[in-house]
Amino acid sequence: MTSWTIAAFTHRGRVRPDNEDAIAIGDRIFTGDMDTPVVVSVPNECCHLMIADGMGGHAHGAMASRAVLDHLVGATDRLSNPDFCAEAIEEANQHLFALMQDQRESVGMGATLVGAILSPNTVLAFNVGDSRSYHFGAGQLTQLSFDDVPEDEGPLRSHAITQALGGASFPVSIDPHVSLHPSLAVGESLLLCSDGLTDMLSNQIIYRILNTAEDPLRAVRKLAATAFRVGALDNISIIVCTRAAGS
Repeated sequence: MTSWTIAAFTHRGRVRPDNEDAIAIGDRIFTGDMDTPVVVSVPNECCHLMIADGMGGHAHGAMASRAVLDHLVGATDRLSNPDFCAEAIEEANQHLFALMQDQRESVGMGATLVGAILSPNTVLAFNVGDSRSYHFGAGQLTQLSFDDVPEDEGPLRSHAITQALGGASFPVSIDPHVSLHPSLAVGESLLLCSDGLTDMLSNQIIYRILNTAEDPLRAVRKLAATAFRVGALDNISIIVCTRAAGS
């Protein structure tokens, strides 16, 4: 039986007053500030991982990220199907706009999304916005997600994004990025993170940390500690998953 070892961490960082991110491991959703990473072993054949990065000020950004994950955790059957994954994400997007109709003070709230469904044979990766997913294996770090940023975005990022769930005063459809990849081999890792990590650490630094970490917990601790050491200017959310030996 396939099993997965997962470490996850979310925190407001050094500058922002509150944490607008939310993370999901299976049907468990984590919000607020963690003092230390959580470690989870998933013995089932499928593993569902997601990060939502809220926008719109703490109350509304946190509401948006939690609402997106609540909706998608309840739709994992369709989210796990490559034929319906994008449709399920679009429904979560429309769910946000419905919430805005009921709570007018929340108009404009939104969230980016990155996630992966891991199975014994495949990794189904999806994202909207600039939160990222990476595959680390065979000595290489490969980005699986697509950055929804302006095409002329230079090395100094403006933090402008071209699409998000919600994030407007009227309903706007989205075009989620969905891709299917071979599953992780034993010893390989999947990293999901909000832009609070990738704004602080280059791909080269992320590679070095994953390449030297002995397990997901040490990887998450080192990634978070390094981001904090260089400023942690935004909320930071990190999930690292590996395929357990012998599975």
